[in-house]
Amino acid sequence: MTEMERVRKWGVVDQFLKRLGLQPGQGGGIRFLDNPTDEIDHLIARTGGRLPKLYASGQAQAGGVVGRVEENYLYSTRRFPLNTANNTISSGAVAAQDYNFFSFGFGDVGTQAGYFSIASLGYLQTNMASGGAIPNGRAFRMFDLGVSFNAGAKAADIAQLLDVCNLRFDKQGGALVIQHGPLIYWPGGVGVSGFAANSTTASTTTINVQNASNGLAALSNVRRFKSPRVLNANEKFMYVVTALASTPNSQTAVALSDFVEMRVGLFGQVLDAIAQ
Repeated sequence: MTEMERVRKWGVVDQFLKRLGLQPGQGGGIRFLDNPTDEIDHLIARTGGRLPKLYASGQAQAGGVVGRVEENYLYSTRRFPLNTANNTISSGAVAAQDYNFFSFGFGDVGTQAGYFSIASLGYLQTNMASGGAIPNGRAFRMFDLGVSFNAGAKAADIAQLLDVCNLRFDKQGGALVIQHGPLIYWPGGVGVSGFAANSTTASTTTINVQNASNGLAALSNVRRFKSPRVLNANEKFMYVVTALASTPNSQTAVALSDFVEMRVGLFGQVLDAIAQ
């Protein structure tokens, strides 16, 4: 029997809440989320001795829900260049426009994210339950942001996108807009480390070494917010990548040699409702 169960058995809490008019059935009501002792001990050890924060529903009449906080990602992926007619890249030009992330969800049509190759988006592309908004019974506190590319993308293609793409945060249909600047400011923290050697023949003595990196492939290198980005249930949000068609330094047209997948990832805490 846990301490909370003992207290409940003695009726101390019930008597106290009854005197305050907060007992369930008195127009208010407080619900308790009883965390296992071993889980609390684990959290104390992980946080260097600090007491963990226990989550409860608060007053039931105020719309609170019993929930559990977990660490997890929110992520959203698009394919460049935008080609929803077929899988032929041809010139690989990137259209100068806004490309929305998190505006589509699991199961949505693949063309919404630039894919002709898949009929509907899966968990390799996004874990958004629905596009553009946080669903009921969920809330997020996001501390980290990273932008990464698929492991098979060519170094020269990644380098072009890093040079011509800008990132911004948009919440509640433009009520809050934060300009994050060039993608190169936001290391992905994931991917493949190393260099790619390009040689035309086996006897070539001089090779071209290619490398394009958006930060080291380590989660410790992802950019961290000092103040978490809070996303509550039913709030609309998205990240927007604005791409130019030509590089700013030389006005050279962007011409990707192959398709590139770009992923925006958010890492932090998710609060999920627990069914009553």
